[in-house]
Amino acid sequence: MKKIKKWLYGFAALCLFMLISLAGNIQKAEAAEIQLKEPKIVSVNAASNITTALRVTWQPVENADGYIIYRRTANSTAWERIKKVAGQSKSYYSNIKLEPGTKYTYTVQSFCKVDGKVYYSTRGTNPVTAVTHLKTPGLKSATSVTYNQIKVVWTPVTNAQGYRIYRKEAGSGWRLIRRIPGEQKYYCIDSTAEPGKQYYYTVRATCSWDGQLYLSPYDTKGIAGKASLGGTTITSIQLNSNDQVTLKWTSVTGAQGYVIQKSNSLSGTYKKVKTIQSGSTVSWTGSINAGETAYFRIRAFKQLSNGQFTYGAFSAVKQVVSRNVEITDYIKGYNEATAKNDVDRLARAIGGLSPISVSGFYYVLESQNTGIYLSHNVDMTQGYYNLTIETIDPKVTFHGMKVGDTQQSASAKLKTAGFIDGGENSQGYEVFVHNTDPQIVFVGFSGGKVEIYQFVAIDENYFSSVSSVLAPRQYRAYVR
Repeated sequence: MKKIKKWLYGFAALCLFMLISLAGNIQKAEAAEIQLKEPKIVSVNAASNITTALRVTWQPVENADGYIIYRRTANSTAWERIKKVAGQSKSYYSNIKLEPGTKYTYTVQSFCKVDGKVYYSTRGTNPVTAVTHLKTPGLKSATSVTYNQIKVVWTPVTNAQGYRIYRKEAGSGWRLIRRIPGEQKYYCIDSTAEPGKQYYYTVRATCSWDGQLYLSPYDTKGIAGKASLGGTTITSIQLNSNDQVTLKWTSVTGAQGYVIQKSNSLSGTYKKVKTIQSGSTVSWTGSINAGETAYFRIRAFKQLSNGQFTYGAFSAVKQVVSRNVEITDYIKGYNEATAKNDVDRLARAIGGLSPISVSGFYYVLESQNTGIYLSHNVDMTQGYYNLTIETIDPKVTFHGMKVGDTQQSASAKLKTAGFIDGGENSQGYEVFVHNTDPQIVFVGFSGGKVEIYQFVAIDENYFSSVSSVLAPRQYRAYVR
């Protein structure tokens, strides 16, 4: 019996030992089984319009309680713990507040907790690198610089290392035309444009990491631009006494020539008066009608390879006025003072007259250029006062009659003013005498038109007739 009890005690001890050993082996086995895998990163990316964030996506790990995301930048070799997320099924994390156009590298570690103890997988075995997107450059303008240059301007992009400029025409695709280095660059000049042709431009920002080029999105519509000739400016406009107008203007780079247009009113219809067939010619002299107010404008032109023409902008309009001076505004009852006063007044209205000395005349003003001759003839011994106006200038009119009028028109105007045609005198001038006032007009016709005329206001107290009044002096050099 004692032997049986002793055997039972021994057997029980053996069983207890075996149970303790088995429990230890089970615990060791469980500990050996908690070997978490390192999560495999599937992707690190972001939508093209996201420039300051990256989404890290990985494959979930069996038995993991969560994950820890680590990151390092291009300037660091050390891993930075940036986020711990719970949940075995968790499979992504969005890393925000990043720098655009910058390289980031990521790794993910899994973990679990068993009996109060935390177990971790490895990390950094298969890191994944990505570069944040660059912002799309904002297109500001595409304007003509010269006839074959267009300046394209955009908004600089943060962290861009350069830019690529693309161009297209209507109906075609984008074509790369320039590469420009520099983060703060904001424009380029396209020097290959054809004048007058419509182009469209767009820009992409670029950066490079580890030998790989990264491009920003781009404005698919683009911005329109057209190279055109520059505008010119009329620098001076002058009118001489013969109604010859001289224009001067600034030259335009690339111009083949210039078109000059004229109108009789500021907002009226402008018509071409001259085409200058030289881009280096910057002056022109033409004529306007007597008494005319003329408005001029100029623009440059260039003929394209297809035969069409392109034009620069019109210059600002410049005005010139040819003022008629009506002699009848100055006819008075004369004495020595009033005669001289009216000669002075008329001279100021006409302009360009200067005093000369002529035998037999008291006070004479004339212009050799225009053929205007004014005088009042005072003979103190005889006591008479005459006013004489002689001209070949079409701006000086007498009752509307002027040089250049037809003989029929001049005669009609004088007849309406009260003059009677007295016939031709011995010097070949048609003589017209007023039927009530002491006035006489000598008119020289050539080719059926008025070439010269002379008006004389006679001192009626001295002259009872016009027989002794001189006709226009043919010996003067300016009488044609």
